[in-house]
Order: sequence, then structure tokens, then C-alpha cells
Amino acid sequence: MLILALSPHYDYTKVALYDNYDMLWSENQRYTSMELEIFPGMMKQEEFRAEKVKELLVSKGEPFSKIDVFVAIGGMLRPLESGVYQISVEMVDDLLSCKYGENLMNLGAPMALRLANLARARYAYIVDPPVVDEMTGTAHMTGLPEIRRKSVFHALNHNAVAAREAVNIGKPLNECNFIVCSLDSTISVAAHAHGRVIEVNDIQSASGPMSPRQSGNLPPLQLIELCFSGKYTLEELRIRVTGAGGFVGHLGTDDFDEIVRRTRFGDRKFQSVFDTFVYQLIKQIGSTAGILDGKVDRIILTGKMASNEYLTSLLSERIKWIAPTALYPGHDDISALIGRVMSVMTGAEDAKTYQ
Repeated sequence: MLILALSPHYDYTKVALYDNYDMLWSENQRYTSMELEIFPGMMKQEEFRAEKVKELLVSKGEPFSKIDVFVAIGGMLRPLESGVYQISVEMVDDLLSCKYGENLMNLGAPMALRLANLARARYAYIVDPPVVDEMTGTAHMTGLPEIRRKSVFHALNHNAVAAREAVNIGKPLNECNFIVCSLDSTISVAAHAHGRVIEVNDIQSASGPMSPRQSGNLPPLQLIELCFSGKYTLEELRIRVTGAGGFVGHLGTDDFDEIVRRTRFGDRKFQSVFDTFVYQLIKQIGSTAGILDGKVDRIILTGKMASNEYLTSLLSERIKWIAPTALYPGHDDISALIGRVMSVMTGAEDAKTYQ
């Protein structure tokens, strides 16, 4: 069974072809700035990117019409349970219209459906989009009735590493309690209780600990005063909080390896910001442990920063009183997509419908 997996990024699309679980090849199909700047918005790139994927397949001599399944990373949809979802016209409309938010990941499902239709393939799926929401009403409620907490996080990678760690410790996933920390340009810390994510910070709104580019939680009244200070427009402040805060705001860089290097060499400014980052991360992990009543099987560190030994050693020592640490550096979204799709194709899991 041939499966084509897609994961769109800013200036490239990751494309991989699998024969069941076996990867035949994988390639980052890159685009020049001249190719992309002609489009008035990200969502207008969908047909162009899909056509480029088809051209890539032709250049590799792949029988496009022989592909059985197309799968893509999910985007900003309405809140959903974890699962594998059949791509529908309604889903594509919601993504391309940015009904629930604009994100480059929104292009994945429309590209997959377009290519599946061209290949006359029966199956086109997304898996665990970032809007997976399994939190309770209590977790959603805030102190203001006008504001409700959302669940937007690295759901695909979270669930993939949780499933792998359950196998590693020899325990069914539905009997495990994990804290999963995805450490990347954005940071999400989630409580996984018996296979469901019952608590997580919302990366779309930059909540939780500070990250390389996001401010993290801010004192509400000071933020309100800043909003009305006249220093920033709404869009400028939104960018500052969600894309120009954190390490970038304090240090002018989000190069984590460089930040760690200068911290270890005694640069006081870098050390102060790094210590604050670790402090906030430990605080988030500790509060998440409280949601699980302190019954935690593993604390899983994943994402790009999980490959930094200085950080992971420091964190593991500081949080070992909660649970042992497991490391899954990086994000292997493609293999996560394939694994879940194969569970549907083999009948181990049922595909869900987006309505």
C-alpha cells in the first residue's frame, strides 16, 4: 500500500512516500521567495504547492495513480477529539477560509485532498490536528465569563511520543499518566491521563512558559496597561507577544544552542533569561503534575530543545522528584502520520468524520 505524507512549512513542504510502514523516500521540497511572494496570502499557495508535489513525484518516476492513501498534518479547525479524520470538503473550506485561525498547517488537508482526487485515491486523512481538545469544562473556565481557555498544542507529536513511551515502559497507554513537554519555537506542556490530554497551555495565545519567540503568561493588569499605552497597535502587540517575545524579545535571538553556550560562558544577561526560562518551565511542569494528583509515570521531553544535553540534564535533575524523564528529541511528524494511518488501514482504529 503506497502512502504519501505531506507536512507544509514556511518555505518548503516535507513530502514522503511509504510502502506500508517502510519509507521509500523523503524530501523537503523547497520554494524560492520569488515563487511565494506572488501569492497575496498563505492560503493562496495551496494549488501551487500541490502541483509542485505532483511534479516531484513525476520527476522521481513514481506512479502517481498507484498511491492509495494521502495523509497530511492537520490545521486550525474546530475543537476535536484525538483521532484520524477523513478529509472532507467542509474541512477544506474551514481551513482555507481560516474560520478558526490562520496557520500554514491549514494547507496540508487541502493539498492532500486535491492530490487524492487527481490520483482517484479513496483515502485522504489528517491526524491529530493542533486543535485536539479533550479538556474538561473546568479546565476551559477562567475567572472572566467572557474568556474561555483553548486547547491548541503540538497534538500529533505529543500523542506519538506518549504512545511510544507507553510501549517502552510496558504499560497500556490507557493506564499511563504522562507529562509531555514539547520544547520548540513554541512550548506546550500537557497532562496525559490514560491516553487523553486533559490539560495543556494554548500555544496560539502564547500562554504557559516563555519560549524562544513567545512571551508566555503575563501579569494581566500590566498587559492591559500596555495595550492602552499608545506604544503599540493591536497587530504590533499581537506579534510582540506571539512571535517577538521570549528569547527574541530579551536577547534578539532564538538560537537556543547559542543561548546555552553564552549562558555557560557566564554572559549575565543570557544567563538571567535562560534561568527564567527554566524556572517557568519547571513551574509549568509542577502545576501540571498537580492536575494528575502527582501520579506521573514519566515526564517526556520532546522537540528541538530536547536535543540539548545541558537543558535536559538540568531539567531532569530539578523534576526527578515528580517522575523519571524520557527524551524524544525533535518532531518526527511524518512517521507519526504514517503510524496512525496504518492503524486505520489495518482496522486497529476507526477513522473519524469532521462535521
